[in-house]
Amino acid sequence: MGTGIGARTQKYALIGERLDYSLSPMIHNAVFAREGLDALYITLTIGRERLTSLVDVLRHGFSGFNVTIPFKERIVPFLDEIDESARICGAVNTVRNDAGILKGFNTDGFGILQSLRESGVPLEKGTRVVIVGNGGAAHIAGTTALGAGARVTFLVRRPQGGEEILASMRRAYAERQEDMSFCTREEDIPGADLLINCTPVGMTPHIQSCPVSDRLISCVDSVFDAVYNPRETLLLRKARDRGIRTVEGLGMLFYQALRSDQIWLGEDLIRMEAYRDLYLELCKTAV
Repeated sequence: MGTGIGARTQKYALIGERLDYSLSPMIHNAVFAREGLDALYITLTIGRERLTSLVDVLRHGFSGFNVTIPFKERIVPFLDEIDESARICGAVNTVRNDAGILKGFNTDGFGILQSLRESGVPLEKGTRVVIVGNGGAAHIAGTTALGAGARVTFLVRRPQGGEEILASMRRAYAERQEDMSFCTREEDIPGADLLINCTPVGMTPHIQSCPVSDRLISCVDSVFDAVYNPRETLLLRKARDRGIRTVEGLGMLFYQALRSDQIWLGEDLIRMEAYRDLYLELCKTAV
């Protein structure tokens, strides 16, 4: 990657409302540099009212872009096509620009599966999964787990939130209704194989917060936290102290980013197995 932007530079971006702590530019620009590409990845922080005008700029000036909170669902009406992964989870985090045609994808589910696999945590038929939250991240984790054959319980604050996310899950997996449920009380969850936190609880600067009780942590075999700043959240620290296997959110971020690069640049160029050392470098750099 060159030091400047030229007429032929491929431009990519991350759009969102709060991007202060994003590690995405570090990951993507490292990939571009390693492959010797004339490409650049930047962040674009915008307010919700500016999405319409920004999409027009992206359509005419960028080769692709990533989408994060709060635009993963809001971006869908602006796209010309969405693939099956985005349709199932109802959200887009990656957009490819094919000569002005914007096509949406979702690589978050891939990131979840790959990071769990790397950590030796099974997500397969019969795995009992508890997902904390009912927002976009919980939606993606739910469809990913159900797609792998797991049984899913959403732990939510209000019944309405639980009903809403189950309705969405049923649209994607109508034949799996017996494998999905929700509850509002931790006491109703006797135990599980895997706990996934899909809330921002524990994220910087609120690092002394934990989304669930010590009792629930002690009732599971593995804990995955989608939060990656800090690397070790209070939830993960409590689980580790109890000898429970933990999976940090940094792996999900890294592998969903690599999958985005494959969508933009091709799987022949971006090979997952070639970037293990880059992930290890990122682990040393990230706080």
